Amino acid sequence: MLLWCINMFRVQPANNEFHNIGKLLQNGTAANSNYNGMDPLHACKILQQLKSLYDEGQLTDIVVEVDHGKTFSCHRNVLAAISPYFRSMFTSGLTESTQRKIKILGIESESMHLVLEYAYTSKVTLSESNVQALFTAASIFHIPSLQDQCALFMISRLDPQNCIGVFMFADAYGHQELKEKSQDYIRKKFLCVVNEQEFLHMTKEQLVSVLDNDDLNVEKEEHVYNSIIKWLEHDRDRREADLAEVFAKCIRLPLLEDSFLKKIPPVFAQALEKEWADKGKFNGTNGCPLRLGMTALEMIICFDAAHKHSGKKQTVPCLDTIAGKVFKLCKPPNDLREVGLLVSSENDIYIAGGYRPSNSEVSIDHKAESDFWMYEHSGNRWIPKSPMLRARIGCRLVHCCGKLYALGGRVYEGDGRNALKSVECYDSRDNCWTSVSAMPVAMEFHSAVEYKDKIFVLQGEYFFCYDPRKDYWGHLTPMRIPRSQGLGVVYKNCIYYIAGICKNHQRTFVVETYDIERNMWIRKKDLPFDQATSPYIKVLLLHGKLHLFVRATQVTVEEHVFRTSRKNSLYQYNEKTDQWIKMYETPDRLWDLGRHFECVVAKLYPQCLQKVL
Repeated sequence: MLLWCINMFRVQPANNEFHNIGKLLQNGTAANSNYNGMDPLHACKILQQLKSLYDEGQLTDIVVEVDHGKTFSCHRNVLAAISPYFRSMFTSGLTESTQRKIKILGIESESMHLVLEYAYTSKVTLSESNVQALFTAASIFHIPSLQDQCALFMISRLDPQNCIGVFMFADAYGHQELKEKSQDYIRKKFLCVVNEQEFLHMTKEQLVSVLDNDDLNVEKEEHVYNSIIKWLEHDRDRREADLAEVFAKCIRLPLLEDSFLKKIPPVFAQALEKEWADKGKFNGTNGCPLRLGMTALEMIICFDAAHKHSGKKQTVPCLDTIAGKVFKLCKPPNDLREVGLLVSSENDIYIAGGYRPSNSEVSIDHKAESDFWMYEHSGNRWIPKSPMLRARIGCRLVHCCGKLYALGGRVYEGDGRNALKSVECYDSRDNCWTSVSAMPVAMEFHSAVEYKDKIFVLQGEYFFCYDPRKDYWGHLTPMRIPRSQGLGVVYKNCIYYIAGICKNHQRTFVVETYDIERNMWIRKKDLPFDQATSPYIKVLLLHGKLHLFVRATQVTVEEHVFRTSRKNSLYQYNEKTDQWIKMYETPDRLWDLGRHFECVVAKLYPQCLQKVL
């Protein structure tokens, strides 16, 4: 707070004022007698003294009584300065202006305490249990700055369980930003939110404001129809009269499948008949705008971590392998390389740590970063989140039990390159990281996956299982052929561990699966790749199938000159035949993936991306 006051009230004298001050010090008289100075700490000192008087109950001239008879002795001037409500009360000439004690109904004692703390200190301590009551008090007292702080707190803690309640609360109090942010969240997480009890209690106007929007994240218009019927059935007697109006404003009939339309019960079909008659016969979408979720495509995102000696700028291509189109994602801030990557089950994309490439071609070490960012799809940009407690290069990110975990990685410190065993946990509601039990051994280039609320970590002869609820690490049966830098992924209730480097530093294309329920490793066919092509491999789950994204180098000789070219290909796994089949090859020369490239799969919105091909 002290620094805030200094920044708020600091005034820099002009050059001639410095000159005049110098003359005053030298000659004892001022060249200009009209010097205007300001004490930058004055406002802070006044506030501190007022708080001291309040704490000690000195010079107080008003007692405020709230619910349950709780009283607060304070100063009229302070209340009037912070609140137009109190200013009007004390200056109106009415009875309250002369009373020593006033009573205010509908204000909880904790809320009044927090309002006074804010008035005397400019600080406020918010929690999920007090924020709405304090927002209400700030509304009654007309303190918009305090309302805004409460709103920002609620926005930061939106989740599928509370977002509708927050939206209805904001609507009742007319707070526009809180209303818009909670609406946006409802639309983004609609398929989760529609199952919450609070969804059934929205008014007709609130329901329409959510559904009548292009940004609704649904893949099918049928979800919108079903949500309206669910809302209707909760209070059918009162709501049935509004059904036709809600349908007309919210349902985009051209987007409904013909087979679905035929199954609509007659009683509901009648409510749609008027709109059907107005629109006539539909052909395709008939120019009807698609919802945001209907445009989403599952794409492969390639994060290019170029060789550490290279100054080449990073690019992040996104591949629509079905349509053969290529887009470009906004690159990581500060051109970060070798970041931890995660796409959550809710399609949120995160990056953590990494390093910033050096401008020096001589430098071989990289300073690890603790940055943590979340991708915003609609704006194609990265939003900063609270940084990790520990800087890390190449950490592994895993989503488990509703929280995100950063495991291991490496740093360049002290005697050189050091692997890390530390683990930390991110809570999105509090936007903060906390340390949890470290891995039994330090690891880099490891694999970490989640299965049934547990985290499995694999590297060489080590195989660990972490239980977040118990904060405990356990040992599991190691793989049959120990190897590092392999690729782990959960597919059909098994952990696949693919390729890697053996103890003799030789690369191998061995594939093993771990049956988690039976605690047993099973050997599969090796990958069908030629060692001479130096393939670099990443494993993906794309359209529900197991895939490999492979960067292979081919060397050809033309007129005694060696030429190299790289091919990026996608292979799909057939579990029945235990074979990998080539499905796709990227266009030539669009980009060049480095040895440490990473791939993830996410649903992206083409209209939000830059199209390359």
